[in-house]
This record gives sequence, C-alpha cells and structure tokens, in this order.
Amino acid sequence: MSIQAMKSAVEVLGSQTNLAKKLGCTPQNVQRMCSTGRVPGKHVLRIEAETGISRSLLRPDLYPEVPLTMPATIDLDGSGQKASNCAGDAYSAR
Repeated sequence: MSIQAMKSAVEVLGSQTNLAKKLGCTPQNVQRMCSTGRVPGKHVLRIEAETGISRSLLRPDLYPEVPLTMPATIDLDGSGQKASNCAGDAYSAR
C-alpha cells in the first residue's frame, strides 16, 4: 500500500477527480486513498488498467511481485522428472 503509487496514479490521469470518475467513487474517497496509501481491493485492477501503475505497487499484500522468469524445468508431478516449460517442446514429438 503505497502513497507514492497513488500519487503516480493521480498524476497519470491529471487529478483526483478524474481518477474518482474512472473508479466510480467520490473524490473524497480518492483523497483518502492518496493520503493513507490504502487502496480498497475492488479498485486495484481498475487503477492498474487506467494508469499502468502495477497492482503490486498499489496492494503488495494482495498482489505480491512475482519473478519475471520461471525455471527452465519444472517438476510437475513430484516424480523427480522435469518437464520443460517451453510450449514448443510439448508439440515437438508430434
């Protein structure tokens, strides 16, 4: 929950009033989010879609940052045998 993330969201849209219109709430609600950094979960995805501010910056408790890469192989069934995460490998035997 970040005050800075909310400030950035407001800057992208130009004003707290504009953000409130996008969210369908009052400017007072947006002002409260900006001053406390607490963003209700119901608004996170809309703010991300409208502003490009990452959900993990707005609510890291709900949307933790995930690594951008996956390991080259994954043990899918616990058997110790690794399966490649590359989609092309699944079709290469056909």
